[in-house]
Amino acid sequence: MDEPTPSLEELEEQTFITKEYIEEKIIPGFTDAYRRGFDEDESTMIPSYVCRLPTGMETGTYLSLDLGGTNLRVAAVTLVGDGKTDIEQKQFVIPEELKTVPVETLFDWVADCAKDLLIKIKSLEKEMYMGVSFSFPIKQTDINKGVAMKMGKGFDIPGLVNNDVVELLNDAFVRKKINIHIVAIVNDTVGSLVAYAYRDQNTIASMIIGTGTNAACICETSEIKKQNFPPDSPQYMIVNNEISLMGADFLPKKTKYDKILDSQSSIPGFQPFEKMVSGRYIGELVRLAIVDYVKNYNLFDGKLPGKMEIPYSFSTVHMSEIESDRTYNSANILKSLTQNFKFSEDNTPTVGDMRTVQELVRKFSRRSAHLAVAAVASLIKLQCGTYKNIEREVRIAIDGSIYNSYYKYSSSMSKLLKEIQESGEDKKVKIVSVKNGGIIGAAVTAMMYSPHP
Repeated sequence: MDEPTPSLEELEEQTFITKEYIEEKIIPGFTDAYRRGFDEDESTMIPSYVCRLPTGMETGTYLSLDLGGTNLRVAAVTLVGDGKTDIEQKQFVIPEELKTVPVETLFDWVADCAKDLLIKIKSLEKEMYMGVSFSFPIKQTDINKGVAMKMGKGFDIPGLVNNDVVELLNDAFVRKKINIHIVAIVNDTVGSLVAYAYRDQNTIASMIIGTGTNAACICETSEIKKQNFPPDSPQYMIVNNEISLMGADFLPKKTKYDKILDSQSSIPGFQPFEKMVSGRYIGELVRLAIVDYVKNYNLFDGKLPGKMEIPYSFSTVHMSEIESDRTYNSANILKSLTQNFKFSEDNTPTVGDMRTVQELVRKFSRRSAHLAVAAVASLIKLQCGTYKNIEREVRIAIDGSIYNSYYKYSSSMSKLLKEIQESGEDKKVKIVSVKNGGIIGAAVTAMMYSPHP
């Protein structure tokens, strides 16, 4: 039997996360998950083999490649010192059909994109060193060795999982006759941490809040019990937390729409945190709620707009446009809805309809931001022993389209972090925006580990 449709009041109760719940359940839940990752869980707290941070004074031009859930970016990053960079980059939308092809087909396309950049910067004949930012879980055994693990974000690439991403990419560069040598591979969160550390050496952790969601932080190498590092290993290492996989045992109770989304996803039960936070999913949660409200609460006069029946057709761009509307007649909401979905002439949305949609949007975006803040607090606690009354300067660098572009998302996060830290205006802990984190961080890492610095 179908679960009853929650009223707006009931959905408010289901999606609102109290400060107490964050402090008593979510932060301790992350803390336990980090410990399991250090001790035994191979899919989380993954060593990056990045064991140093930049000073901000490094110089030189290095290539980077960032393979994300939506886009591929290739760039030539010139480090000019004093924490500053110049970037020449090209961005390519990854065609949906390339998300399920054999790995050679995908990586040949990637190599062709890299070749386009080399032609643009007139460096096709030069030997170039590259760092790769990879937005999917990899098990690393060295700075330039990373075996692909189970993927999300709609990717299912035969021949990629359980194989070395660097080897496969280098093979594609050889096939395409381009003289690129990959010297480092990092998760995009690791790259973001390195990128902001090039600017500010107080950076201790990073997050991505975009199509997907993840985090990285600096840990003592000796903490990583599951891996036997030699006694002479560096004292610290950046770790890829893979927080998207965490939360099954401590996240808030799922709404009706969380349950539907999970059951219809390619891997039910996989990435519980990501499915409540990331840009790939929160728009779909709103769409599922709208469909349910049309059917059971007569939203839009009981008629579902054209295209609204398509899974994942309601994006976070639509959400941000709708949430930001402050007009008396919801004119901007009307514009967003009618430009993206088909309404019949006799079925124009009423102001009441539009405010209902706006309320649905707010509930899921707010929950996403609050869960993201809980993760930030847990990262601070892991490295500082507490998340309250921190005496040292601390920066948490965040990249991703939701954090950087969604209406008031970043300010909402900063406000809530301040509340749970119980800190004054002179707080030393700051969430900061990093853009192009994966791209810059991969290039900086390539510089640090290149044989020809």
